[in-house]
Amino acid sequence: MTQPDEWKSPYDPPKQPDVPQPGQQPEQPEQPQQPDQQWDQQAQPYPAQPYPAQPYAGRPYPYGAPYGYVAPPEKNALGVWSLVLGILSVFLLFSCLVGFLAAIPAVITGHLSRKAVREGQADNGGLALGGIITGWVTIGLTLVVVVGLVVLFSNPEFREGFFSPQYSDYE
Repeated sequence: MTQPDEWKSPYDPPKQPDVPQPGQQPEQPEQPQQPDQQWDQQAQPYPAQPYPAQPYAGRPYPYGAPYGYVAPPEKNALGVWSLVLGILSVFLLFSCLVGFLAAIPAVITGHLSRKAVREGQADNGGLALGGIITGWVTIGLTLVVVVGLVVLFSNPEFREGFFSPQYSDYE
């Protein structure tokens, strides 16, 4: 039983043949001489094949991308922030009537994110649209509440009833 000259890990990639430069002849591996065959050292077993510079000539690959694959644009965080602030604004409106404090940044970040989507820098325009819609709905509901309170307090009977001390019959 014979041992190989050098040990190779099964995880090592296979050795690739050297690619000749254009205009050079590829190196031929040495062929063992057999006594019963005449071997012409000048003859090549295979004709030399020119190697193309690119597999698909005329269409260069983008720098850093594997062949045949272009990385999608990364999501920007503005769309996510817009949606989060929009949902938070609705919650704050119904819990303590200060939803407009989160709705205004939701609308601003939503519009900035939609601009990034139009320029091709992001791909989450749906999240931004959700933040814009919830932000404007919250601003609209806040205005309805403020107008309703102004109308109620402009009525003298309501204002007197609201500010008068309440007495109970329980003593």
